[in-house]
Amino acid sequence: MRGVRRGAGWAALTVSATLLASCGMVSALGDDDAGEQSATVAVLVPASGWQEADGAGVLAAVEAAIGATADDIGGWTVEVAAVDENGAELGDEVGELVDGDLIAVIGGLSTEAVRAVQPVLDDESVLFVSPADVDPVHTRGANPSAPLRPYRSYFRTAVGDESPAAALGRYAVTGLAASAVAVVDGGDAREAAAFADAVGAAGGEVVARGTVADVAAVVTAAEEDGARAVFVSGTSNAATETAEEVRRTGLDATLLGAAAFEADDSDSGDDGVPEGVRDGAVTATTAELDPTRGASLPSNADTGTDAGAYGAAAYDAATAVGTVLDRCLPPASSASAARRGCVGEMVQLDFAGVTGEVAFDAFGDRDGGTVAFSVLRDGRWRPVADQE
Repeated sequence: MRGVRRGAGWAALTVSATLLASCGMVSALGDDDAGEQSATVAVLVPASGWQEADGAGVLAAVEAAIGATADDIGGWTVEVAAVDENGAELGDEVGELVDGDLIAVIGGLSTEAVRAVQPVLDDESVLFVSPADVDPVHTRGANPSAPLRPYRSYFRTAVGDESPAAALGRYAVTGLAASAVAVVDGGDAREAAAFADAVGAAGGEVVARGTVADVAAVVTAAEEDGARAVFVSGTSNAATETAEEVRRTGLDATLLGAAAFEADDSDSGDDGVPEGVRDGAVTATTAELDPTRGASLPSNADTGTDAGAYGAAAYDAATAVGTVLDRCLPPASSASAARRGCVGEMVQLDFAGVTGEVAFDAFGDRDGGTVAFSVLRDGRWRPVADQE
């Protein structure tokens, strides 16, 4: 029996939760639907403000995808209803939804909204999928060198666009506790600047900086000012020269690099490691998925709604949720009883979405969708997460 419907508008879903207006029905309900169980997929989007149009694109995409994947779950009616993420009491409102038939939440376009509801939903094993959030802290914790997933029910289809150099700057301060760092520009000033800017944003300080031609002076200054990390941009030749100078001076600092550690020229050793670079060095590689990949969405063709910045990722998020609901709702006695099973089913998904392949890693991120950190051990690059 078909049972997918949209929320009726900005009205009370529970005593204080508000719903975003939805136009029409995904699937009309008849008299023979009276005995069906109900489950609600909430869409967390802003009802006003500068992201209102993006929120409308997310809502349209979710409605279309849920309608396509969860419209024929025997014995169940699935309602799509949007909650204003700018609401003053968002955490409390979502908490009231949790006390009802809430089965999943899709959305969260702002960091504040994501953080407000993550603990509320995780406490009750409610599936939460964001198409917009890319803050690494939300899935891997505050320490990149010891990643720890804070919320088991949280996933995201967003693909981060942080550069490896910027990610290493954040890693130096938050992962290595290096409040003072040095930067050697080995031929890529933009990469060096991205690292330095990220260090500053994370609360650290660049105490020594210069080109590879001045590497001896940079490393000497780094030692004098207590730098605990040295970043080198550019080529593997620059990485080799910097590594040799760090070793010669005895500077106790972690060597960091992105493009410079790719060993793409003459000073490269075995296993893609530049000559002279020793165990303990850390690199980062860019996400394998394209964060800007476009898609033609049925929701936009049908409603005329602009997909906005997050519509494609929202469509994939809702496709994932709808697929999961088709598996976990039928054997359950209620929406709340199905929640834990839905989270368990989520980790098994692997499908071709409109933004590329959709599968999730151990942290709830897209496989290949985030910057990956690696540390050199026994002459080979190994994932930082495996070093615990």
